[in-house]
Amino acid sequence: MKSRLKIKTGVEMVAVADVVFLLLTYFLLNSTMGKNPSIKISLPKSISAKPESTTSIVVHVDESNHIFLDGNPVELENLGSILKGKVKNAEENPVVIRGDKSANYQTIISVMDKINQAGITNFNLATER
Repeated sequence: MKSRLKIKTGVEMVAVADVVFLLLTYFLLNSTMGKNPSIKISLPKSISAKPESTTSIVVHVDESNHIFLDGNPVELENLGSILKGKVKNAEENPVVIRGDKSANYQTIISVMDKINQAGITNFNLATER
């Protein structure tokens, strides 16, 4: 009596599918979690800058004085009312103003005024270190 042992060769497809799924998940998360590259902001420098806290509300002011709220263009007159609807607890969700260093100083002050008028007193100005 001969006994035959079969040796299985090949790549297990379940392991390959797991690796492909993990790679796909990694690249999807990294592509969507990054900063918004469509708004080009050159932040002013600061020696005492602290790392940006996790926040869900970011107001951008680009060098042409265009205002963006979470990546979407918004008019200065509408900024306060939109922020009132977005912010439920201003202490937990501070607003970060990312103003370009070439932006008009008056525009930044006007944005700060609109945020204050919306009842939000917890906001920060972003800088680079």
